[in-house]
Parts: sequence; C-alpha cells; structure tokens
Amino acid sequence: MTLSLNPISGNPSSRNGSGASDGLVRIWLALHLAVLLAAAIAGWLTSASTSSKSTWKPLVRKEPPVRKDIGTPSPRSPQSSALYISAPYEPTDSYNPSDPGLSEVWELSSRHLPERFRCINPLEPGLRAQRHTPIGWQADDLENALVNDGRLVILYVHGNFMERNNARERALILNEYLRQRSQRPYRLLMLSWPSEREPHPLRDVYENAESAESQALFVGWLLERLSQHSDVSLLGFSFGARAVTGGLHFASGGTIPGYQYRPISDLQSQPRSYRLALVAPALDRGWIARGGKHERSLDNVSGLVNLYNSRDPILRRFRFIDRIGRPVAAGFAGFIGLPGIEGVSNPRATQPLANSNKIRQFDCGSGIGTTHSERSYYAQCPYFGIVLDHLLGQESNANPIE
Repeated sequence: MTLSLNPISGNPSSRNGSGASDGLVRIWLALHLAVLLAAAIAGWLTSASTSSKSTWKPLVRKEPPVRKDIGTPSPRSPQSSALYISAPYEPTDSYNPSDPGLSEVWELSSRHLPERFRCINPLEPGLRAQRHTPIGWQADDLENALVNDGRLVILYVHGNFMERNNARERALILNEYLRQRSQRPYRLLMLSWPSEREPHPLRDVYENAESAESQALFVGWLLERLSQHSDVSLLGFSFGARAVTGGLHFASGGTIPGYQYRPISDLQSQPRSYRLALVAPALDRGWIARGGKHERSLDNVSGLVNLYNSRDPILRRFRFIDRIGRPVAAGFAGFIGLPGIEGVSNPRATQPLANSNKIRQFDCGSGIGTTHSERSYYAQCPYFGIVLDHLLGQESNANPIE
C-alpha cells in the first residue's frame, strides 16, 4: 500500500482522504499570499506619499484680518500702545467699522526744523510724514496724509516734555481709545513738535511755550489744506492746546503780534466747521474770549469740549510764565468770557462753570487728583468719553452728565 504525507498534520493517510486536505491547503496559501501582497502595496503607497510631500509645496491661503477685541487700555500697560492691525489694509466696497485696518495713524513732524520761528513757507512748510503700519512707522508722502477720501480727520497736538518715541506712543494709545468707540473710519494726524525735556526745567517751560506758539503756524496751514474735508476735529493737550487755538485763529483770518501767517487761499471763501476738544490747556483762560490773543479761534468751531483740573499742581503755577499778567490756565480753571458763561468775571475764579450749547467744560479733579498726566485724563476722567464722542461726531453716544 502506497503511503502519502498530509502536509497539515504530517501523519500518513490514505489517498482517498487527501482531496479535502489539498483544498484547505490551497485556501490557506491564498490567504497568506493576499496578506503579504496587501502589506507590500501599503508600504509602496506610504513611500510615494512621502516623496510627493518633499516635491510639491501645498498652497497657502491667506486668512482675512481678524479683529482682536481688547478692553480699555491701561495707561501703564505697554500693550496699550500697539495698533491692532493684523494685515495691510486693502480697500473694500463698503466700510466695516469693526475692522481697525480702516483707520490710519500718521505723524507729521516738525522736529527737524527750528524750535522757534515766526513764519513758514506756505508752499513748502517742511513737515515730514510717517504712517504707522503693521511693521512700524514708515516714511510716506505728506500729500497722502492729507488726501480727501471721505474719512473723518482728527488732528492731534501733544504737550510738553515729549520725546519723539513718547509722542508716537501717545498717538497710538489715543488711537486705541478712538478705535474702540468709533463707528466710522478716520485718519488720526499727530503734529509732532520739538518739546523734549531740557536740563533747566523753568527755562525749558518758557522756551516750549514759545515753541508751541510757533507750531500754530503749522496747525493753521494744515487746516487750510484740510478745508475741503467734510469732517475735521482737533484735539490739543497742555501746550499743544496753545498751538491748536492759535492755528484756528490764523485759519480764521486772525493775526498774532510777532508772527506772520500767509494763507494759501482765500480764507473767507471756504466755509468750515470744526469740532474742538482741549485737555488741560496750558493757555490763558481769556485768550479765546473777545479781545483775547486767539479771539478768532472759535469762529469756525461748531463745539468745544474742555477738560480741566482744579487740582492740577503744574497749571496751578501757570501764572509764573508771565509774571506781569499773572495768567490763569484754562486747564486749571476753565475758559472765561465765552457765550453763556460771561458771568465769570473774575479771571482767577475757580468755581464750577456753566455750560452752553457751544462750550462744555468739565472739572476732572475729583477723578484724576493732583496730576497733569495726559494718560490720567484718558483713563480716569469720567468725562473723557464725551471728548471721544465729540471728536468722532457721535454726540448721541456721549455719556450722561450728572
């Protein structure tokens, strides 16, 4: 009898039982080969995919700018000076007030020019323009800062003892307050003037006071260039307020002894209406009244909001600027001789002032205390929101006055 070996069991078996066993062997071998083949194909696909990634670069899609909502900036927080623009501004068919890229911040600098002067060339005043961008301050054409594209323009003049970097930081902090409240696009223009702190403080105050008056020539020139804009607001702090009211006086056809202002156009043929806000103004409280040094500064102003501090330790000593006239600062006791508040006859009186439809004045002393700090006015004065809404033309949003 012939014997055959069963490949599965290894035991001898008869030929008659080998048919079923051969079938099982074939099925087992087929499954084994299938598993090996599948593993080989999977390895090849993995290798091909890796090779493809090293050869082809994926298409990178640029995401649209995303607004980063923040709270009210802290005057002591370095982050508050950042301009929140996540991508370069690209014009769109319609304005989106929530997009900070729609607003711009500019520095118009006179720091490279003499600190004190009596006239400027109206054809080439010499101001240098820089625009704040996501990568920092970039030199730009002055004409681009003054272009009339329908945006609200806010002209801001800083105060005394300001290095250039400090002035830029202050403009960005102000922009954050404006941006959070604004319902429309705007262009913030800061006139940056030479007001650095010198080794002799008292002499420096006298010199910077005169320098601020010189800057009024630039403010007047800028207002003339902006005369075709539909909305223009002005903000001045401390000595910067002196430049603002002086510039308004020049732009309205006024003159100041010792200064020569040559208009670039017919001032009488350009109807304008500016919104004006002053914070701790370091000028005589009678200057914008009838017969005052800047008496024509309100001729083309629709409304003035003045924030003063009757506890200001700096402006309390403002009288030492002129030992003969012994002036009282409008940033210490408010303005006098204005429509609606002529009852304040004593130039040194500090009692609360009555408001009129055109002039509103608020004492921030209870909120900010004994300080002359611009940041304190922004962060702690309960009336600063009124200033912001006034500058933005959003009077209906002003906080109620108690």
